[in-house]
Amino acid sequence: MPRILPALASVAALAIVLAGNAPARAQAPADDLDARVERGLGFTSRTLDGLTRNTQLSFHWFQEGERVWYKREEADGTARFVAITAATGAKSDLFEPAAMARALRAAGAGVATDASDRTTGDPRIHDVHVAPDGRSLVVDVPLPDAECLWPQLYDVCSLPVQSFACDLPVTACRAQDAWPADLVMAPDRRRYIAVKDHDLWLHDLRGGAARRLTSDGEDGFAYGELHDQLETFAFSRRRAGLPEPVKGVLWSPDGRYVLALRHDVRPYPDRLILTEYVPPEGGLPVVHTKREADASDAVYPAAQLSVLSLAEGTQIVTDLDPHLMDDLANLGFNAGQVWWDTDHARAWLIGARRGGRDVRLLEVDLASGKVRTLVQDTGDFPQVLGPGLGPANVTVLPEQDRFIWYSERSGFGHLYLGELSSGRILRPLTKGDWVVTELLQVDTRANRVFFAAAGREAGSDPYYRRLYSVPLSGGSPTLLTPAEADHAFAIAGPGGSVSPGGRYFIDDASTVSQPDRYTLHSQDGAVIAEIDAADISALRAAGWSAPEKVTATASDGTTQLYGVIYKPADFDPARRYPTVEITYPGIWAKYHPTTFRDQFYGSATLNAFAFANAGAVVVSLDGRGTSYRSAAFRNFVYGKDDATGAHDHAAALRELAASRPWIDLSRVGVTGHSSGGDGSLRAAMLYPDLYKVVVSGEGPSDYLTLPMDIAVERALGVPDTKEGLAYYRRIATPQLVDRLKPDQKVFLIYAGADEEVPLQQGFTLFKAFQDAGRLYDELIIPDAGHWGGRGDYGVMRTVRYFAENLGAPEPAPTPAAQP
Repeated sequence: MPRILPALASVAALAIVLAGNAPARAQAPADDLDARVERGLGFTSRTLDGLTRNTQLSFHWFQEGERVWYKREEADGTARFVAITAATGAKSDLFEPAAMARALRAAGAGVATDASDRTTGDPRIHDVHVAPDGRSLVVDVPLPDAECLWPQLYDVCSLPVQSFACDLPVTACRAQDAWPADLVMAPDRRRYIAVKDHDLWLHDLRGGAARRLTSDGEDGFAYGELHDQLETFAFSRRRAGLPEPVKGVLWSPDGRYVLALRHDVRPYPDRLILTEYVPPEGGLPVVHTKREADASDAVYPAAQLSVLSLAEGTQIVTDLDPHLMDDLANLGFNAGQVWWDTDHARAWLIGARRGGRDVRLLEVDLASGKVRTLVQDTGDFPQVLGPGLGPANVTVLPEQDRFIWYSERSGFGHLYLGELSSGRILRPLTKGDWVVTELLQVDTRANRVFFAAAGREAGSDPYYRRLYSVPLSGGSPTLLTPAEADHAFAIAGPGGSVSPGGRYFIDDASTVSQPDRYTLHSQDGAVIAEIDAADISALRAAGWSAPEKVTATASDGTTQLYGVIYKPADFDPARRYPTVEITYPGIWAKYHPTTFRDQFYGSATLNAFAFANAGAVVVSLDGRGTSYRSAAFRNFVYGKDDATGAHDHAAALRELAASRPWIDLSRVGVTGHSSGGDGSLRAAMLYPDLYKVVVSGEGPSDYLTLPMDIAVERALGVPDTKEGLAYYRRIATPQLVDRLKPDQKVFLIYAGADEEVPLQQGFTLFKAFQDAGRLYDELIIPDAGHWGGRGDYGVMRTVRYFAENLGAPEPAPTPAAQP
């Protein structure tokens, strides 16, 4: 359950319906329609998730690897912070609550109020951050009358807090200023780097003048800035009054070196990002532009990587190929995925070219600035370093002269052991027709690799992840979590599932019908203790029932697809229900739910229960073109005119209906958001006889001008040839408007303050509909970002649109009398 729920801007937004058309079916009586909509809105994802406690808990290890702590929600809504001794599973409070309350009050923390605004007398703790050695912690207490800052996602917002540094065990606390995002702190917390006049400056908190580290920064080729097209929250930060973070600056763990990456955007024009039509300060609209490249540009900005030696006071510009920091390389560097061996003046990072068809592991000589390629994967399709866009499943082990590389060279994503000195791949660590999903940790003492994988166990759901270990020296993997469930894990580090040193791990196992159960294990998989479990008693009392897991066949007649069907709480198999499909076609992940919380919050599941309880059955499934399966499965739609794989979804719906008479295929709707907005509209255009109603939310319409390179060009290719440009133009949804039929109903939703899919994308599509003389419905939520259509008003309009145009459940037809 989200501890803080966003006060969504769209709730109070002025929503404008600019064009309309009559419903597809005879409209239901207003009272029946209103009742169905009201019932559906009682089952939104935010409402149902709010009835759960302790799903997807996060665990944090102390640096010695023998203790772990976590935050849980108590029945009264308060937070409890629990410490566990790993060897025995014994639990205790991380700190004594009464002592903490006294120390916080003495330090000036404000007291909390209950739902009736009565003072409770104790400060309310929002979160804590424990030092690795466990001797101190920082406590975040919400400021008096704190409200959510402008939300960035549909279930997350930032809460203004005051931080306090406390000892552990607690005897005293003191107020502590938060470090702003425009500073990059050194590992020793005594120095920091800031940007001034486009250059980097080193500051020492112990005193002394700031030292200039670079002197060649300039506007358009500045330090602290990156051509990072997946960074799309600048507008949200402005609303929240937060500074712009310094990007492309990474400290070595010992504080001796800094790597500084910058991009040269001087050759590129200022491009419109968005127009803030309703600025919070009032007055005229505010136009936001940014100097950046998009898919229509022949070349992306050149990168330059410098090594700053703080002890010597030198800057060395490396000989890095300026176009090897695109795609996954830019993403990985910005996420801090750099491996260091400062004793031998070496560092390693991911390199990649635009479009992702060339991915490498690079070694940087910190003394000379020379860069060499250790291992390289190239091909006709984008190369991946994991099934999603999370951290690369790569690591470097300098003391062993080894590295671990992730590759699909066998057709499936696996781990390979390589030699650092030569760059040779020595052998595969894993192999088979299954997929490694996460490289979690390497225990160098025991020479074992811990990883999660899906699809290895015969007869199991191929999307269920399990934990395994395998020797670095080679051998078969050992299964550590055999239970039939999706086992969620976090990567290595203090917040990882596997303890530092690899002696213990924590398993979070769940399915769509079974909530999370957390167990503590020894490294051989033996259970030490049951730690905790999610509580869904309030959810069950509200009428929730789990979605039905289903399988269907792809359009090729052989490939098995997996998904779920959501049903209303009063489902009656003797009736016939309209069907709504929620789709999110994308190569970056899998989207149908496999964990418990997935069924509420996911790109292809959000608000599915609301649509169902307004009188429909709802389908979410993954077709070819998505991840967590073979490379061929993911790459199947690459370069095809059906760029989102609608053919598989249409085939699956027809097969599901053939064995389920309660699915009414004459009344099928489809919806999605972002890439799903494009996918849902495209499905209705390509299969107009199946999809009769579509609600498309914030979907791209012109990928050539979309400001997200990795999200676009990994899916569609690089449009750097005449054929590539022609392909982008041919598959654009404005070119397909004429494929829609007069009886189809189309509802297009866009957000006025969207940085990911700017409103210009919506206007391009509106113009195409109007030029074609095609009726459609349209909603713009003026003061919302990319998730605006998933805010309260957008959800209400979507639920109502389907309920109104698909109709209510109907009695099954009476069989004809036999003569």
